[in-house]
Formats: sequence, C-alpha cells, structure tokens
Amino acid sequence: MPENCGELGVLICERDGTPPFAESDFIRRLMRAAPRYGLDVFAFAPWTWNADRRSVQAWRWAQAKGGWHREERAVPSLVYDRAWPGNAEQRRRFRSSLNRMLGAHAVVRLNGRLPGKAEVFRILARDPLLAPRLPPTALYKGKKALADWLDLHGGAVFLKPSNGSHGRRVAAVIRSAAGEGAVTIRGRTSANAPFRLENLSVQEAIERLHRWIGGRVYIMQPLLSLSDADGNPFDLRVLAQRNGKGRWTLAGMAVRAGRTGNVTANLHGGGVPRHARTFLASRFGEKECESMLQEIRRVSAAVIKRLEEAFGRFCELGLDFGIDRSGRIWFLEANAKPGRAAMACAGAAAAQTAIERPLAYARYILLRPSGRVIHEFDLV
Repeated sequence: MPENCGELGVLICERDGTPPFAESDFIRRLMRAAPRYGLDVFAFAPWTWNADRRSVQAWRWAQAKGGWHREERAVPSLVYDRAWPGNAEQRRRFRSSLNRMLGAHAVVRLNGRLPGKAEVFRILARDPLLAPRLPPTALYKGKKALADWLDLHGGAVFLKPSNGSHGRRVAAVIRSAAGEGAVTIRGRTSANAPFRLENLSVQEAIERLHRWIGGRVYIMQPLLSLSDADGNPFDLRVLAQRNGKGRWTLAGMAVRAGRTGNVTANLHGGGVPRHARTFLASRFGEKECESMLQEIRRVSAAVIKRLEEAFGRFCELGLDFGIDRSGRIWFLEANAKPGRAAMACAGAAAAQTAIERPLAYARYILLRPSGRVIHEFDLV
C-alpha cells in the first residue's frame, strides 16, 4: 500500500434526498480505490467552507454508519470538480463560494474549466489541422441571424446552448425544400425529454425558437448528417486522461447510438454505448474504420494541446466526434467533466481504470517536483 500523500476533495453540489449529490456511485468508488494511491478522498460543497475554522463539511461513505454521513474536514490542498449545479442560482452559489475559498487557501484544481462552446470553437479554429474538422459555428444573435443561417445552410440548422450539457435544450430546425414551406423543429427540453413541432411557417418557427432561447447564449451550426443508414443518430466519445506519470493517455473510445427520431445520441437522452471499433467496422469496413480511429486519435491530441495552451492544465477531457454518411469526421465538443458510462462497453477492467486514473494523476500532482507538469501524449 503506498504511503499517504495527501487529501483529495471532490467538489459537489448538495441536494435534498438520497443520495445527497449527483454521481454518488462514482465518488463512492473513488473513495474505495483511494487508499491504493495513498489518498484520502472526501466530497464537499464549497459553500460549507468555514473561514474561521478553515474547514468544510465533508461527505464520506461508511456502510457501518448507514451510508453517506457528514464530518468536518480541513480544506484539502487538491480538489476535483464533479459538481453539477441544478440551475442558474446554484451555479452562481457554487462559483462564488468556490472562488472565496480558493482566494483564502492554496488549493490546486485537479481539472481545469472550459468556457462556453463558442469560445472553445474560436480557439480551435485557429489551428490549421483542426479548422477543417469543425462545423461552421456562429453565435445566435436574433431572428434575422437564424433566418440567414437557414438560407446559407440549405434550410437545416442545429441550435445548442453554448454552456449546455447532456444534450439538453438542443433543437434541429428543418425547412422543406420548397423554401417557404413547412418547418419542423425537433429537439430536447431542459428535462432532456424529446419534442417535435411540425408544419410551422418559417416565421412562426423562428418566433418560437427566439422565445425558447430567451436570454441564453446559443450557437448555430449546420445540421450534419450524423446518423447511420437507418437514420439513427450516433457519435463517438473519446475519454482522454492524464496518468500517474502526468502523460495524456487514451482511456477508451465508445460510440453512443441514439434512438430513432432523436436529434442527439447522448446517453442522458436515451442513447446506448457501443464498442467503437465493432460499430464503425460494421458500417464502414475494417480498413476505413482503422483509418478513422487513427485520425480521431490524432485530432484528439491536437484538441487537447490547443485547449491546454488556452485554458490551462486538465486532468481529463471527454471529446465528442461525429461521422457523417460520407465518412467525414467532425469534432463536436469538449467536456471537462466527462462521464464514464460510455466506457462500460470497453470491458470492466477498462471502465475501472477510467474511474481510478484521476487518483493516479492526483498522486502525481501531490508528489511531483514543484511546477513540473509533463505535456506528452500516448494517444497516437
């Protein structure tokens, strides 16, 4: 058993009920594996910070104590953000309390933060390797902007929140070939339920979408044909993580296969994980599949390099790719707090490694010579 090297605090947002926060199973598994890395892991919401006592109200799991229980702990020197604020007010509370705590303590963040999708795409578009892999992207700036994009992109546009996650509040807008004919809107609500509106006029569709977007920041992209021959949507998730030596490694790839009629393949919206190589080979052939996977690994390394140059060090990133019916690969988005569910199709050992690798990297951070962080890749 490695000697103790320190504490890792997992940032959460508390909620009423049982379990008392999201991803409780994942965090419990982190706690169970932590001693193998010489770590003591606990979870806490930053608003429980007590400035006078320099402590937080931590959550720990113990079967003998009936499950999750609270205890007071000193502020840890390293934190891992797995918080999922439920609304705008909780996001403000989380960020303001975390910033106050970080301002008073020398705390290192294990994983960095990404800005909105619009800013991420702006940074990535500067790279000549990545630019051809990015769908044309623009901020939604009102009804005229959407009408112009429908004209520019063949009457089919995809709208998604710049700061959204899990596929919530996305919409595909499809105008009939006649130009001014009926418009169909397919999408997902804030509760991730699918919806469909049909036979709308162009003006009515644009008005409805404008009210639906409200004051939120949205981006517009062409509606890519990211589905199989049967019309079922799918995308590919790459989970990249730093290992116990600080090097970026490929934890796994998984296809997320969506349900017929859905606009996304996200697991939270009903998609199911599939083994990436098996899925792609069955649709594109073995040779083309291998070429695709090599290209995805190469693009993933370039995306990570650009994101770290712009936004600082990350512990892990979930990178989402689309493949259209012609076989062209598109980079869709990056996630700084990726889930693990899609990795289950890679096998139990790979899934467990994906859970534990942040612990190995946390140990590296706590024990490394001051300021020494490796920027090397084992992705390609």
